[in-house]
Amino acid sequence: ISFPTVRVLEQLLRWFWNRIYRGVTVSGIEQVKAIAGTHTLVYVPSHRSHLDYLLLSYLLYQDGLTIPHIAAGRNLNLPVVGGILRRSGAFFMRRSFRGDPLYSAVFSEYLYQVYRRGHSVEFFPEGGRSRTGRLLPARLGLIKMTLEHHARGLPRPLAFVPVYFGYEKL
Repeated sequence: ISFPTVRVLEQLLRWFWNRIYRGVTVSGIEQVKAIAGTHTLVYVPSHRSHLDYLLLSYLLYQDGLTIPHIAAGRNLNLPVVGGILRRSGAFFMRRSFRGDPLYSAVFSEYLYQVYRRGHSVEFFPEGGRSRTGRLLPARLGLIKMTLEHHARGLPRPLAFVPVYFGYEKL
């Protein structure tokens, strides 16, 4: 993660949120802060929009929490955008590991090293964004890897943090 990139994005996103939305309501951040010092956090948000990962990182940064490393589909690794996302915490992955045990092993070890170093991670359990806004069924690959890494041994326990993004206007 490049902190100069994060600071520039923070200013751009602040302008964007204030221009597009009247405000953002956050609930439960105090509980997250309470366990952040003793646990490695695994954020598992619903994925309804491409704004989800930007908003979560922005809000965590604003509240003084570490920006998570974000599992992103390799379709987002575009020439300019991919570099910016990578410097702000994204790591790119294939949608499926089937038929490629080497890729699976290398990716799994990378994820283990991220957890071992105590970095927080964000991934979307359903694996992709819904076109209709409805939640998709969970894809269990990253959840399985995360639990295997926990069983393998990590310096700090893992804490799964469910996150819901509601864009409805009440």
